[in-house]
Amino acid sequence: MAWGNYEQNYVYNYDINAVLDAVMRAAAQVKLKLKSADRAAYRVKFSTGISLFTWGEEVYVTLGVLPDGKTGVNIRSSSNLGTEIAAKSRNESNVLKLVNALNFFLPPR
Repeated sequence: MAWGNYEQNYVYNYDINAVLDAVMRAAAQVKLKLKSADRAAYRVKFSTGISLFTWGEEVYVTLGVLPDGKTGVNIRSSSNLGTEIAAKSRNESNVLKLVNALNFFLPPR
């Protein structure tokens, strides 16, 4: 894993469109700024602002339908400047905050 990246995969027992809607709401809740969205391809890009320790990060969310009908979600956070010392912890924090908010909107069933 590079300093400037953190990536995790998750599975939700919800329709892909419901998960995409929840991703949008969860990102707004954790104050990620929407940069682009391709609803047909189920890909969304968000960004964070510059902080005391980083030049900001990009958060990419990609969804797909799994063979069992569940929805797979890949969340990757990448630093705008890959050599930042604090990048790994910031990127991990971005992913975990988004997942925690997403779990609020999509409780296990």
